[in-house]
Amino acid sequence: MKKIILIIFLFISTCLFGQQIDTLYILQTTDVHGRIYPYDYFNDQPAKVGFAQVYSRIKQYRAKHNNVILVDAGDVLQGTPLAYYFNKIETDKPNPLILTMNRMDYDAFTVGNHEIEQGVAVYTRAEKESDFPWLSANAELDDGTTFFKPYTIVKEKGFLIGIIGLTTPGIPTMLDTTYYPGITWKDMVEIAQKFATILFPRVDILVGLFHSGFNANEDAYKSEKLDLPVANASGLVADKIPEFDIVFGGHSHKIVPNDYKQGSKYMSKEKNLNKPLRINSGCWAKNLGVARLILEQVEGTWKIIDKDGWVESVEDEEPAEEILKLTEYYHNKTLEYIRGEIAVLTDTLKGKYSRFKDTPMVEIINKAQMDYTDADISFAACFNENLCVPPGPFRVKDIYAMYPYENFLYVVKMTGQQIKDFLEYSSRYYIWDGCNVNPNPDIAGYQYDMAEGISYMIDVTEDVGKRIKELKFLQTGKPLEMNQIYKVAINSYRANGGGGHINAAGSKNAPIIFQSSEEMRNILTDYIKNIGTIAPETDQNWKIVTGK
Repeated sequence: MKKIILIIFLFISTCLFGQQIDTLYILQTTDVHGRIYPYDYFNDQPAKVGFAQVYSRIKQYRAKHNNVILVDAGDVLQGTPLAYYFNKIETDKPNPLILTMNRMDYDAFTVGNHEIEQGVAVYTRAEKESDFPWLSANAELDDGTTFFKPYTIVKEKGFLIGIIGLTTPGIPTMLDTTYYPGITWKDMVEIAQKFATILFPRVDILVGLFHSGFNANEDAYKSEKLDLPVANASGLVADKIPEFDIVFGGHSHKIVPNDYKQGSKYMSKEKNLNKPLRINSGCWAKNLGVARLILEQVEGTWKIIDKDGWVESVEDEEPAEEILKLTEYYHNKTLEYIRGEIAVLTDTLKGKYSRFKDTPMVEIINKAQMDYTDADISFAACFNENLCVPPGPFRVKDIYAMYPYENFLYVVKMTGQQIKDFLEYSSRYYIWDGCNVNPNPDIAGYQYDMAEGISYMIDVTEDVGKRIKELKFLQTGKPLEMNQIYKVAINSYRANGGGGHINAAGSKNAPIIFQSSEEMRNILTDYIKNIGTIAPETDQNWKIVTGK
């Protein structure tokens, strides 16, 4: 009813006073993670995801409305076998994801941490192939300039739209400096204020396009106690810099707004013209973020007189045929790649319960790491609780399902005490309610590491710091020596501070004695190939207990 009254009022005002009123739609995708076709390459089956599907909805908006722009908040170059194959193996073809985004006619793109993770050669080539600007105002060089463009100004039917890009400053906790030579990832609020001051007088609409989530509390413990940057600072920018009309977020994969659902739309209860809209469309192009702005032109200046934002599901859309045709070669080549046989599995390999007991899936990862490095001890996480590979051929797609990330493998020197502290920090994943052990909802499952090369118990009835019991070194069968130095295999994300484990263990500056030139997924593939026949088994070297 209120919207009808507003529209009538605007119509009367236009007729009586000659003011011009128009509407602008800004559409957002984020964290698409290598998905073009509506297909799940990990399970080799169709899925309701991808650029082809969301593009059908985008075309509808463009057909219905005069003023529409399209933006993406990062993490597009990684996440599927398709992305990896054409980033690293068959590199003489145009990047299929950039090819698709060019066809979809994006206006701006903010760099995500997974773009940087692909390496300088991959992301600079992809940027050169792009018909749209790559933004990151906080990717600062020593001379004060930025590696990527800090902002862009889009002119849409007379509107001037300033778009500032910011990337999560948590990158140094995930990747070493070889991935971003010369770049310092600056504080988001500081840089947003700097460029908002520059752009605000020059544009009609100011947009933040950030590869960063809205919940700063998600990283508060790490930021305050472990001297790590706040990775999800989009909400802080929206709170502190009112010059922004809209802040689009990403990185967290969490839909914003999400106060209630109206049909297929995720809506917000709050409506305040003086505060930035907050929108994050989630991930994998399953949804489309929509900002609608109504503007009035008075004496040659456009002013926002109403705005609204939501996220809408596109699961009921048919994929756009032109995108399917454009990338058909890439899709078929990926299918050929993922169906390649590596080994034979004698029994079902499951990810279920892998964070609550010793399972073959995590044990295989840890043993591959120890085999490759000759480390004394290894840490690894379960990346996929839903993994379920039946007996028979073990294929490339199953490796991706086990290990979806492009990590490298490191060996660091740690004392027995640091190893224990690492395990204590990891055990925060468990919550004991007096009867049951539950996962901590504030800690992502991939942030829980399990060890091989040692045996231990986790007493979840104790406070963190006192949970690890009966810690023994398996090579000797004796208690782990707290002052002795051990060689520990660990992935590059964790070694660079990802998750905060290394910092919590007091081993932030632990000597790195080995860095693989081979990616961890390839190391795992070779290890399994050499085995030939996998008989899933465990040594049951760790378990959860509830008191003595």
